[in-house]
Amino acid sequence: MKFQLILFLVLISLAPTSGQKFRFATSLGTSYINWSQNQVSLTTSAALQFQKPGKPTQLYGHLQVIGNMQSTRISDQSVSFRGGKGEIGVNQFMKIGLFATTSVYSLSMAKKTRTSNNDFLSDEKFSLHGLRAGLGFKSNGKVKTTAQVKVFKPFLAKVSLQDWENEQSTTLDNAMGYQASVDFRLTDWSFGFDYENIRYGGTYANLKLTSAQVTYFF
Repeated sequence: MKFQLILFLVLISLAPTSGQKFRFATSLGTSYINWSQNQVSLTTSAALQFQKPGKPTQLYGHLQVIGNMQSTRISDQSVSFRGGKGEIGVNQFMKIGLFATTSVYSLSMAKKTRTSNNDFLSDEKFSLHGLRAGLGFKSNGKVKTTAQVKVFKPFLAKVSLQDWENEQSTTLDNAMGYQASVDFRLTDWSFGFDYENIRYGGTYANLKLTSAQVTYFF
């Protein structure tokens, strides 16, 4: 989570203020996590956008926290998920509504296992850091619709496992992932859907996140 926070703070420090259009947004939503087991989580997000009036280039940043809402029972064990995302990037808009996007992206997820008596057994932490790129379309009108697809190529991927006896880290394969999203926005409010598929490689299960969120723009 520290890496995601650093990305967000970098965006704030780099953003110029002179003649700049600035928007801050917060989101509240839920995610359905499919990762060996299925769970529902609460998500909270903060985002910043910077775009000079009349210019096609937009600088953006996004930070999301994935909180645990339920645990999965497996025999006499309980498994719970938690995580976070961080992204800082650039959108380049075109006159016909299309835009290209590229960003630095970070995703961290953890899987904690406890006994039925709530005693700690293990904590697996997965972290991926890399680049994302994609294309999108943004419509005009009273309700602005934005749809986009991104691919993700991690350059640093690892998993760490902590149990009662030791803690060890393993480097993961840099497998490609992807994301698709659609967002419907009024002046200050928006409602969006998001699907993300992350492949960790090896014997580790793919992470699939299906999310819905409501966003307010200040």
